[in-house]
Amino acid sequence: MRLSRRAWLAGATTLTLGSRVVAKPRVAVGGRIGFRLPWPLGSVDPHRLDDGLAAVLGDALFDTLYARDESGAFAPSLAESDPEPEGAGLRVKLRAGVRTSRARPFEARDARDAIARARTLGAKGWLADVPAPRVDGRSLVFPTKDASRLVRALASPLVAMVPSGFSPESPEGTGPFRWTARDGGAVLSRNPLAARGPAFLDEVLVQSAPDLSASLRAFETGIDDLGWLGSGMVQPRAGSRPFDLGPVAWAVLSTGRDAGSWDAPGVAQRLCDGIPPSKLVPFALGPAWTVDAQQTWSGAQAQLLVREDAVWLVELARAVAASLSRPGSEVTAKPVPPSELAARRASRTFAFALDVVRPLDRSGLGTLVGLASADGGGRATDIVLHPPKLGDVSPRTLTRTLRVGVVGEIRVKGGSIADLSLPASHAALGLDLGGATRARAR
Repeated sequence: MRLSRRAWLAGATTLTLGSRVVAKPRVAVGGRIGFRLPWPLGSVDPHRLDDGLAAVLGDALFDTLYARDESGAFAPSLAESDPEPEGAGLRVKLRAGVRTSRARPFEARDARDAIARARTLGAKGWLADVPAPRVDGRSLVFPTKDASRLVRALASPLVAMVPSGFSPESPEGTGPFRWTARDGGAVLSRNPLAARGPAFLDEVLVQSAPDLSASLRAFETGIDDLGWLGSGMVQPRAGSRPFDLGPVAWAVLSTGRDAGSWDAPGVAQRLCDGIPPSKLVPFALGPAWTVDAQQTWSGAQAQLLVREDAVWLVELARAVAASLSRPGSEVTAKPVPPSELAARRASRTFAFALDVVRPLDRSGLGTLVGLASADGGGRATDIVLHPPKLGDVSPRTLTRTLRVGVVGEIRVKGGSIADLSLPASHAALGLDLGGATRARAR
Protein backbone atom coordinates (compact mmCIF):
# COMPACT_ATOMS: atom_id res chain seq x y z
CA MET A 1 0.00 0.00 0.00
CA ARG A 2 1.36 3.40 -0.95
CA LEU A 3 2.03 5.60 2.05
CA SER A 4 -0.38 8.54 2.18
CA ARG A 5 0.00 11.33 4.69
CA ARG A 6 -3.29 12.96 3.86
CA ALA A 7 -5.83 10.16 3.48
CA TRP A 8 -8.37 12.37 5.21
CA LEU A 9 -8.44 14.87 2.37
CA ALA A 10 -11.12 12.82 0.69
CA GLY A 11 -13.49 14.09 3.39
CA ALA A 12 -15.55 12.08 5.84
CA THR A 13 -14.70 8.40 6.12
CA THR A 14 -16.95 5.61 7.38
CA LEU A 15 -16.04 2.35 9.07
CA THR A 16 -18.41 -0.64 9.06
CA LEU A 17 -18.22 -2.58 12.33
CA GLY A 18 -20.59 -5.54 12.11
CA SER A 19 -23.99 -4.01 11.59
CA ARG A 20 -22.91 -0.59 12.86
CA VAL A 21 -21.64 2.24 10.70
CA VAL A 22 -19.34 4.65 12.49
CA ALA A 23 -18.64 7.99 10.81
CA LYS A 24 -15.33 9.65 11.53
CA PRO A 25 -15.59 13.41 11.93
CA ARG A 26 -14.68 15.56 8.97
CA VAL A 27 -11.21 17.07 9.28
CA ALA A 28 -11.12 20.84 8.87
CA VAL A 29 -9.04 22.04 5.93
CA GLY A 30 -7.71 25.59 5.99
CA GLY A 31 -6.52 28.10 8.52
CA ARG A 32 -3.21 29.71 9.36
CA ILE A 33 -0.83 29.55 12.29
CA GLY A 34 2.30 31.43 13.29
CA PHE A 35 5.18 30.80 15.67
CA ARG A 36 8.83 31.71 16.35
CA LEU A 37 11.83 29.39 16.46
CA PRO A 38 15.21 30.02 18.13
CA TRP A 39 16.98 28.65 15.06
CA PRO A 40 18.39 30.37 11.95
CA LEU A 41 15.83 30.58 9.14
CA GLY A 42 18.08 31.47 6.21
CA SER A 43 18.32 27.94 4.85
CA VAL A 44 17.07 24.37 5.27
CA ASP A 45 19.23 21.43 4.23
CA PRO A 46 17.77 17.96 4.87
CA HIS A 47 21.12 16.30 4.12
CA ARG A 48 23.07 18.12 6.83
CA LEU A 49 23.64 16.30 10.08
CA ASP A 50 23.78 19.58 12.02
CA ASP A 51 20.73 21.38 10.59
CA GLY A 52 18.42 22.01 13.54
CA LEU A 53 15.75 23.64 11.38
CA ALA A 54 15.64 20.60 9.09
CA ALA A 55 15.17 18.43 12.18
CA VAL A 56 12.05 20.43 13.09
CA LEU A 57 10.58 21.34 9.68
CA GLY A 58 12.09 18.81 7.28
CA ASP A 59 9.02 16.56 7.21
CA ALA A 60 6.92 19.55 6.11
CA LEU A 61 9.06 20.17 3.03
CA PHE A 62 10.65 16.92 1.89
CA ASP A 63 9.78 13.29 1.24
CA THR A 64 11.87 10.13 1.03
CA LEU A 65 11.62 7.17 -1.34
CA TYR A 66 10.38 5.02 1.53
CA ALA A 67 8.96 6.03 4.91
CA ARG A 68 7.35 4.56 7.98
CA ASP A 69 3.60 4.14 7.99
CA GLU A 70 1.26 4.40 11.00
CA SER A 71 2.21 0.89 12.15
CA GLY A 72 5.92 1.75 12.14
CA ALA A 73 6.67 -0.47 9.15
CA PHE A 74 8.42 0.82 6.03
CA ALA A 75 6.23 1.54 3.01
CA PRO A 76 6.76 3.11 -0.43
CA SER A 77 6.51 6.90 -0.45
CA LEU A 78 7.99 8.46 -3.60
CA ALA A 79 8.83 4.95 -4.74
CA GLU A 80 6.04 3.12 -6.54
CA SER A 81 6.54 -0.19 -4.76
CA ASP A 82 9.01 -2.27 -2.79
CA PRO A 83 12.38 -2.92 -4.49
CA GLU A 84 12.06 -5.53 -7.22
CA PRO A 85 14.84 -8.08 -7.91
CA GLU A 86 16.58 -7.61 -11.23
CA GLY A 87 19.52 -9.85 -11.95
CA ALA A 88 22.17 -9.17 -9.31
CA GLY A 89 20.47 -5.95 -8.22
CA LEU A 90 17.29 -4.27 -7.09
CA ARG A 91 15.04 -1.94 -9.06
CA VAL A 92 13.33 0.97 -7.29
CA LYS A 93 10.71 2.53 -9.53
CA LEU A 94 9.60 6.09 -8.88
CA ARG A 95 5.96 7.11 -8.93
CA ALA A 96 4.85 8.71 -12.16
CA GLY A 97 3.90 12.36 -12.34
CA VAL A 98 5.66 13.56 -9.17
CA ARG A 99 6.43 17.27 -9.25
CA THR A 100 8.26 19.55 -6.87
CA SER A 101 6.68 22.48 -5.04
CA ARG A 102 7.71 24.65 -8.00
CA ALA A 103 5.96 22.40 -10.51
CA ARG A 104 9.16 20.84 -11.85
CA PRO A 105 9.02 17.13 -12.71
CA PHE A 106 10.84 14.98 -10.18
CA GLU A 107 12.52 12.15 -12.07
CA ALA A 108 14.87 9.25 -11.43
CA ARG A 109 17.94 11.36 -12.17
CA ASP A 110 16.85 13.80 -9.46
CA ALA A 111 16.56 10.93 -7.00
CA ARG A 112 20.01 9.65 -8.02
CA ASP A 113 21.51 13.10 -7.51
CA ALA A 114 19.77 13.51 -4.14
CA ILE A 115 21.28 10.23 -2.91
CA ALA A 116 24.71 11.31 -4.16
CA ARG A 117 24.36 14.66 -2.40
CA ALA A 118 23.30 12.99 0.86
CA ARG A 119 26.35 10.74 0.59
CA THR A 120 28.68 13.73 0.50
CA LEU A 121 27.06 15.27 3.60
CA GLY A 122 25.37 13.77 6.66
CA ALA A 123 24.53 10.33 5.25
CA LYS A 124 28.05 9.35 4.16
CA GLY A 125 28.41 6.60 6.76
CA TRP A 126 24.75 5.59 6.62
CA LEU A 127 25.02 4.86 2.89
CA ALA A 128 28.34 3.02 3.16
CA ASP A 129 26.76 -0.30 2.18
CA VAL A 130 24.40 1.18 -0.44
CA PRO A 131 26.08 1.29 -3.86
CA ALA A 132 25.41 4.17 -6.23
CA PRO A 133 22.47 3.38 -8.52
CA ARG A 134 22.13 3.79 -12.25
CA VAL A 135 19.13 5.43 -13.88
CA ASP A 136 16.90 3.33 -16.12
CA GLY A 137 13.81 5.20 -17.22
CA ARG A 138 11.71 5.93 -14.12
CA SER A 139 13.81 3.57 -12.03
CA LEU A 140 16.99 3.44 -10.00
CA VAL A 141 18.83 0.13 -10.23
CA PHE A 142 21.06 -0.63 -7.22
CA PRO A 143 23.74 -3.36 -7.52
CA THR A 144 22.75 -4.98 -4.22
CA LYS A 145 20.40 -7.77 -3.15
CA ASP A 146 19.65 -6.65 0.41
CA ALA A 147 16.19 -5.14 -0.05
CA SER A 148 15.46 -4.56 3.63
CA ARG A 149 18.68 -2.67 4.20
CA LEU A 150 18.15 -0.63 1.02
CA VAL A 151 14.64 0.40 2.06
CA ARG A 152 15.80 1.33 5.55
CA ALA A 153 18.67 3.41 4.18
CA LEU A 154 16.46 5.25 1.69
CA ALA A 155 13.85 5.99 4.37
CA SER A 156 16.24 8.13 6.40
CA PRO A 157 15.31 11.83 6.60
CA LEU A 158 18.95 12.53 5.78
CA VAL A 159 18.38 10.84 2.40
CA ALA A 160 15.45 13.12 1.55
CA MET A 161 14.56 13.61 -2.08
CA VAL A 162 15.42 17.03 -3.52
CA PRO A 163 15.72 18.08 -7.17
CA SER A 164 19.06 18.32 -8.96
CA GLY A 165 20.72 21.65 -8.27
CA PHE A 166 19.03 21.94 -4.87
CA SER A 167 19.73 25.15 -2.92
CA PRO A 168 19.31 25.19 0.89
CA GLU A 169 18.65 28.96 0.71
CA SER A 170 15.62 28.30 -1.48
CA PRO A 171 14.57 24.79 -0.43
CA GLU A 172 12.42 22.86 -2.87
CA GLY A 173 10.88 19.47 -2.24
CA THR A 174 7.75 17.38 -2.75
CA GLY A 175 6.36 17.72 0.78
CA PRO A 176 3.02 19.14 1.96
CA PHE A 177 4.30 22.72 2.15
CA ARG A 178 6.08 25.15 -0.18
CA TRP A 179 8.81 27.34 1.39
CA THR A 180 9.04 31.08 0.68
CA ALA A 181 11.50 33.38 2.47
CA ARG A 182 9.95 36.58 3.82
CA ASP A 183 11.36 39.40 5.98
CA GLY A 184 13.99 37.28 7.69
CA GLY A 185 11.51 34.47 8.30
CA ALA A 186 9.61 32.04 6.12
CA VAL A 187 6.10 31.28 4.94
CA LEU A 188 5.10 27.66 4.49
CA SER A 189 2.11 27.58 2.17
CA ARG A 190 0.07 24.55 1.18
CA ASN A 191 1.69 22.70 -1.70
CA PRO A 192 -1.12 21.50 -3.99
CA LEU A 193 1.40 19.34 -5.87
CA ALA A 194 2.58 17.45 -2.78
CA ALA A 195 3.39 13.85 -3.62
CA ARG A 196 1.59 12.39 -0.59
CA GLY A 197 -1.12 15.01 -0.42
CA PRO A 198 -1.03 18.70 0.52
CA ALA A 199 -1.14 20.10 4.03
CA PHE A 200 -4.44 20.73 5.79
CA LEU A 201 -3.41 24.25 6.85
CA ASP A 202 -3.30 27.02 4.27
CA GLU A 203 -0.22 28.70 5.67
CA VAL A 204 2.35 28.63 8.45
CA LEU A 205 4.30 31.78 9.27
CA VAL A 206 7.66 31.05 10.91
CA GLN A 207 9.66 33.89 12.41
CA SER A 208 13.05 34.01 14.06
CA ALA A 209 13.12 34.26 17.86
CA PRO A 210 15.88 36.62 19.09
CA ASP A 211 16.09 34.85 22.47
CA LEU A 212 14.73 31.81 24.27
CA SER A 213 11.79 33.62 25.82
CA ALA A 214 10.57 35.46 22.71
CA SER A 215 8.43 32.56 21.51
CA LEU A 216 6.71 32.10 24.86
CA ARG A 217 6.13 35.82 25.26
CA ALA A 218 4.45 36.00 21.85
CA PHE A 219 2.38 32.90 22.61
CA GLU A 220 1.23 33.93 26.06
CA THR A 221 0.27 37.42 24.89
CA GLY A 222 -1.88 35.97 22.09
CA ILE A 223 0.33 36.89 19.14
CA ASP A 224 1.54 33.38 18.18
CA ASP A 225 -0.29 30.07 18.05
CA LEU A 226 2.62 27.97 19.36
CA GLY A 227 5.08 28.61 22.14
CA TRP A 228 8.28 26.58 22.03
CA LEU A 229 10.07 24.93 24.99
CA GLY A 230 7.27 25.25 27.56
CA SER A 231 4.40 27.40 28.74
CA GLY A 232 3.45 29.56 31.68
CA MET A 233 6.57 31.72 31.64
CA VAL A 234 4.58 34.82 32.58
CA GLN A 235 1.08 33.42 32.94
CA PRO A 236 -0.69 30.47 31.33
CA ARG A 237 -2.63 31.36 28.20
CA ALA A 238 -6.31 30.70 28.65
CA GLY A 239 -7.39 27.50 26.91
CA SER A 240 -3.87 26.55 25.84
CA ARG A 241 -2.51 23.04 26.14
CA PRO A 242 0.96 21.51 26.18
CA PHE A 243 2.47 19.36 23.45
CA ASP A 244 5.57 17.17 23.48
CA LEU A 245 6.28 15.22 20.30
CA GLY A 246 9.64 13.94 21.43
CA PRO A 247 13.24 14.46 20.34
CA VAL A 248 14.30 15.23 16.78
CA ALA A 249 18.04 15.66 17.38
CA TRP A 250 20.68 16.06 20.10
CA ALA A 251 22.82 18.89 21.33
CA VAL A 252 26.34 17.46 21.51
CA LEU A 253 29.63 18.56 23.01
CA SER A 254 32.77 17.68 21.03
CA THR A 255 36.39 17.70 22.16
CA GLY A 256 39.23 18.79 19.84
CA ARG A 257 43.00 18.74 19.75
CA ASP A 258 43.30 21.94 21.80
CA ALA A 259 41.82 20.04 24.75
CA GLY A 260 45.04 18.02 25.02
CA SER A 261 44.68 14.81 27.01
CA TRP A 262 40.97 15.52 27.41
CA ASP A 263 40.56 14.88 23.67
CA ALA A 264 39.92 11.17 24.17
CA PRO A 265 36.93 8.85 23.66
CA GLY A 266 34.34 9.07 26.41
CA VAL A 267 35.64 12.28 27.99
CA ALA A 268 33.03 14.54 26.36
CA GLN A 269 30.21 12.34 27.63
CA ARG A 270 31.62 12.28 31.17
CA LEU A 271 31.70 16.08 31.11
CA CYS A 272 28.09 16.20 29.89
CA ASP A 273 26.95 13.70 32.51
CA GLY A 274 28.54 15.85 35.20
CA ILE A 275 26.31 18.83 34.42
CA PRO A 276 23.37 18.95 36.86
CA PRO A 277 20.11 18.83 34.85
CA SER A 278 18.73 21.61 37.05
CA LYS A 279 21.16 24.04 35.42
CA LEU A 280 19.74 23.35 31.95
CA VAL A 281 15.99 23.30 32.64
CA PRO A 282 15.11 26.24 30.29
CA PHE A 283 16.29 24.23 27.28
CA ALA A 284 13.82 21.31 27.63
CA LEU A 285 16.54 18.71 27.09
CA GLY A 286 14.40 15.69 27.89
CA PRO A 287 14.43 13.38 30.92
CA ALA A 288 16.90 14.25 33.67
CA TRP A 289 20.07 12.18 33.85
CA THR A 290 21.84 10.84 36.92
CA VAL A 291 24.86 12.91 38.00
CA ASP A 292 27.35 10.56 39.64
CA ALA A 293 30.10 13.10 40.17
CA GLN A 294 30.32 16.52 38.58
CA GLN A 295 33.14 16.69 36.05
CA THR A 296 34.72 20.06 35.37
CA TRP A 297 37.49 21.29 33.13
CA SER A 298 40.93 21.40 34.83
CA GLY A 299 43.08 22.64 31.96
CA ALA A 300 43.99 26.16 30.94
CA GLN A 301 41.33 28.67 29.97
CA ALA A 302 39.45 27.32 26.95
CA GLN A 303 36.74 28.30 24.50
CA LEU A 304 33.54 26.48 23.66
CA LEU A 305 32.79 27.20 19.99
CA VAL A 306 29.20 27.51 18.83
CA ARG A 307 27.58 28.87 15.68
CA GLU A 308 26.59 32.49 16.24
CA ASP A 309 23.29 32.40 14.32
CA ALA A 310 21.58 29.69 16.40
CA VAL A 311 20.08 31.42 19.47
CA TRP A 312 19.16 28.17 21.22
CA LEU A 313 22.68 26.77 20.83
CA VAL A 314 24.38 30.00 21.90
CA GLU A 315 22.39 30.19 25.11
CA LEU A 316 22.97 26.51 25.80
CA ALA A 317 26.71 26.92 25.15
CA ARG A 318 26.88 29.67 27.77
CA ALA A 319 25.12 27.48 30.33
CA VAL A 320 27.35 24.48 29.52
CA ALA A 321 30.52 26.60 29.66
CA ALA A 322 29.56 27.95 33.08
CA SER A 323 28.93 24.42 34.36
CA LEU A 324 32.31 23.13 33.10
CA SER A 325 34.34 26.04 34.50
CA ARG A 326 36.13 26.35 37.79
CA PRO A 327 38.47 29.07 39.12
CA GLY A 328 41.63 29.18 37.02
CA SER A 329 40.16 26.80 34.43
CA GLU A 330 37.37 28.82 32.90
CA VAL A 331 35.52 27.75 29.78
CA THR A 332 34.00 30.60 27.75
CA ALA A 333 31.35 30.25 25.06
CA LYS A 334 32.55 31.79 21.79
CA PRO A 335 29.97 32.29 19.04
CA VAL A 336 31.56 32.10 15.58
CA PRO A 337 30.25 32.13 11.99
CA PRO A 338 28.95 28.71 10.87
CA SER A 339 31.67 28.48 8.22
CA GLU A 340 34.39 28.96 10.85
CA LEU A 341 32.84 26.38 13.14
CA ALA A 342 32.68 23.87 10.27
CA ALA A 343 36.29 24.51 9.26
CA ARG A 344 37.64 24.21 12.78
CA ARG A 345 35.65 21.08 13.46
CA ALA A 346 36.99 19.55 10.25
CA SER A 347 40.58 20.32 11.26
CA ARG A 348 39.82 19.61 14.95
CA THR A 349 41.55 22.86 15.96
CA PHE A 350 39.44 23.66 19.01
CA ALA A 351 39.11 22.64 22.64
CA PHE A 352 35.32 22.29 22.82
CA ALA A 353 32.46 22.76 20.36
CA LEU A 354 28.69 22.57 20.71
CA ASP A 355 26.52 21.56 17.78
CA VAL A 356 23.47 19.63 16.58
CA VAL A 357 23.42 15.98 15.55
CA ARG A 358 20.39 14.44 13.86
CA PRO A 359 19.67 10.71 13.96
CA LEU A 360 19.77 8.77 10.69
CA ASP A 361 16.62 6.98 11.80
CA ARG A 362 14.79 6.31 15.03
CA SER A 363 16.62 3.06 15.86
CA GLY A 364 19.63 2.59 18.11
CA LEU A 365 21.77 2.02 15.03
CA GLY A 366 20.53 5.23 13.43
CA THR A 367 21.35 7.09 16.63
CA LEU A 368 24.82 5.59 16.89
CA VAL A 369 25.63 6.28 13.23
CA GLY A 370 24.54 9.91 13.61
CA LEU A 371 26.73 10.43 16.68
CA ALA A 372 29.66 8.60 15.10
CA SER A 373 29.29 10.71 11.94
CA ALA A 374 29.68 13.84 14.08
CA ASP A 375 32.85 12.34 15.56
CA GLY A 376 34.34 11.81 12.10
CA GLY A 377 37.27 9.55 11.36
CA GLY A 378 35.32 6.90 9.47
CA ARG A 379 33.72 5.41 12.58
CA ALA A 380 30.22 5.70 11.12
CA THR A 381 31.22 3.69 8.05
CA ASP A 382 32.73 0.93 10.18
CA ILE A 383 29.57 0.75 12.29
CA VAL A 384 27.30 0.43 9.24
CA LEU A 385 29.49 -2.23 7.64
CA HIS A 386 29.79 -4.15 10.91
CA PRO A 387 26.66 -3.20 12.88
CA PRO A 388 26.69 -4.03 16.59
CA LYS A 389 23.74 -5.63 18.33
CA LEU A 390 21.92 -2.82 20.08
CA GLY A 391 18.92 -3.02 22.33
CA ASP A 392 17.25 -0.13 24.08
CA VAL A 393 20.48 1.79 24.70
CA SER A 394 20.62 5.42 25.80
CA PRO A 395 22.47 7.80 23.44
CA ARG A 396 24.60 8.74 26.45
CA THR A 397 25.83 5.14 26.55
CA LEU A 398 26.52 5.00 22.82
CA THR A 399 29.05 7.85 23.05
CA ARG A 400 31.40 6.12 25.49
CA THR A 401 33.80 5.31 22.65
CA LEU A 402 33.37 8.64 20.83
CA ARG A 403 34.80 12.14 21.17
CA VAL A 404 31.29 13.59 21.33
CA GLY A 405 28.95 13.68 24.29
CA VAL A 406 25.19 14.14 24.41
CA VAL A 407 24.24 17.25 26.39
CA GLY A 408 20.54 16.59 25.87
CA GLU A 409 17.68 16.23 23.44
CA ILE A 410 16.31 18.83 21.06
CA ARG A 411 12.58 18.31 21.52
CA VAL A 412 9.47 19.49 19.72
CA LYS A 413 7.79 20.71 22.86
CA GLY A 414 5.79 23.68 24.13
CA GLY A 415 2.26 25.02 24.30
CA SER A 416 -0.40 25.50 21.62
CA ILE A 417 -3.79 27.11 21.20
CA ALA A 418 -6.73 24.86 22.03
CA ASP A 419 -8.11 24.43 18.50
CA LEU A 420 -4.80 23.32 16.95
CA SER A 421 -4.10 19.61 16.52
CA LEU A 422 -0.41 18.69 16.21
CA PRO A 423 0.17 15.04 15.23
CA ALA A 424 3.48 13.28 15.62
CA SER A 425 5.24 12.24 12.44
CA HIS A 426 5.10 8.57 11.48
CA ALA A 427 7.34 9.00 8.46
CA ALA A 428 10.16 10.79 10.26
CA LEU A 429 10.61 12.19 13.77
CA GLY A 430 8.84 14.88 15.74
CA LEU A 431 6.13 17.02 14.18
CA ASP A 432 3.97 16.17 11.17
CA LEU A 433 3.20 19.80 10.37
CA GLY A 434 1.49 18.78 7.16
CA GLY A 435 -1.05 16.82 9.21
CA ALA A 436 -1.72 19.68 11.63
CA THR A 437 -5.29 21.01 11.64
CA ARG A 438 -7.02 24.04 13.08
CA ALA A 439 -10.68 23.77 13.98
CA ARG A 440 -12.85 26.15 12.06
CA ALA A 441 -14.76 28.81 13.98
CA ARG A 442 -18.49 28.13 14.09
